[in-house]
Amino acid sequence: MHVYLRTRGVPRKLDYGFLGATPGSRWWDAYSELTATERPCLLAVTSKGRWRVLISGVPSTRTDSVGTLVYYTLVLDGSPCPTGTVGAARQDRPTVLALASRWLDDIARDPEGRGVLSELLDGLCSSAEVDRLLAARHSELTTERAELTARLATALASLNPGSSAPSAPSAPDTDAPSLVLNTERWIAGRAAPGADAAFLARLSSLLSGEDGQAHLLNLVSSAEDVTTLPQKPGILAVLIEGGLVGDPTMPAEALPKLRSEVVASVPKARWRAALVPTALTALILLLVGLALIAGNWI
Repeated sequence: MHVYLRTRGVPRKLDYGFLGATPGSRWWDAYSELTATERPCLLAVTSKGRWRVLISGVPSTRTDSVGTLVYYTLVLDGSPCPTGTVGAARQDRPTVLALASRWLDDIARDPEGRGVLSELLDGLCSSAEVDRLLAARHSELTTERAELTARLATALASLNPGSSAPSAPSAPDTDAPSLVLNTERWIAGRAAPGADAAFLARLSSLLSGEDGQAHLLNLVSSAEDVTTLPQKPGILAVLIEGGLVGDPTMPAEALPKLRSEVVASVPKARWRAALVPTALTALILLLVGLALIAGNWI
């Protein structure tokens, strides 16, 4: 698993940047219309044998030179870890799940998300060290950057509760919210009954290799808003964070399938049944036309 940490320094010229290594791409920009990274949010995507997670808007106690609050962004990526995997990679899944669980808990306790993660990231390095790393060229201070990344990985691993991955909540068939949360694609307010546990269960599936997405978004107010999400196959779980326009208590609602999935679900025989009469009709009309042309030449 690779971990990356982004924040800014005190002087205004030290804008947001990564303190250690930099991710290969800014894949999270594809979600900029649906979430603001300066506010609490979470993005998770698994595709083509790779998972990617972003947790952003984690507030710091630091401020810049004009008193604006500074926040952190964590970016993580790795290979799926199916049940039975051995070695160090086996710890990635529970570590990311514990990190996401702690983040949801921090947001539930404080609207700004101030909590355990804030203290953990503030404790990684001093304000002076942050300024020094951001002021240097990225090719410089490589030892210090590597040491910071190692401390970050150790700190995140300390959040691991050592328990098994969460499972989807079980409930009677008469429990409508739980029925929706057990569908493949759904949206719900962060504080809706059972939504947080169902979200973590979906995230666990992504980390185990199932294709799909799981997001906590802060610029969404209804199910219609997520139609602009990148169209990716697989499961989809969306939590609405109430920090800006959304209602964190919005009841769970099922989302429609992707258009490509709807087309794929149509039996091929029906396509053939519609195609054959059309082709025969066109052929008959062609033959009649040719016969009429030949008759005019005789």
